[in-house]
Amino acid sequence: MKKLIYIGALSALLLTACGGEEKAAPKEETPAAEEKEATDKVAETKGPSQEELNEKLKAEAIKLDFVAANGGEVAKDTKVTITGKVTNINEEGVGGTFTVTTTEGDGYGMFTVKNFTLKDVTMDSEVTVYGTFDGKDELGAPSIIASIIE
Repeated sequence: MKKLIYIGALSALLLTACGGEEKAAPKEETPAAEEKEATDKVAETKGPSQEELNEKLKAEAIKLDFVAANGGEVAKDTKVTITGKVTNINEEGVGGTFTVTTTEGDGYGMFTVKNFTLKDVTMDSEVTVYGTFDGKDELGAPSIIASIIE
């Protein structure tokens, strides 16, 4: 009987000794820590900021003439700008397209704009678009890939 008491006491002592020890859980990175690390990596690169790139585009962009663009006189990927009225919206949001009608001399020009900005446009609003000339769209209208819409 004494043996059973000793074995029971010894078992309780061993279980207590084994159960009391906890290993530290490995440190998990939080989304905020991962975001800070990604931001730090981006900051390490010495490239220009988005604001600097926007200012450079605005400074280098030429006013796109509808007649020249429609006649094939403007090279693809030329930095351009147009100002006009939104007269049609085919698809809204990023990746969507809309039409801008400009007044040029005695006539009008119609440009298809591919929206690669976070700015949404509304019908009949006046906009200034900065981007690159993309040739003609499937309907034959001069097309611009928009980087900035004001």
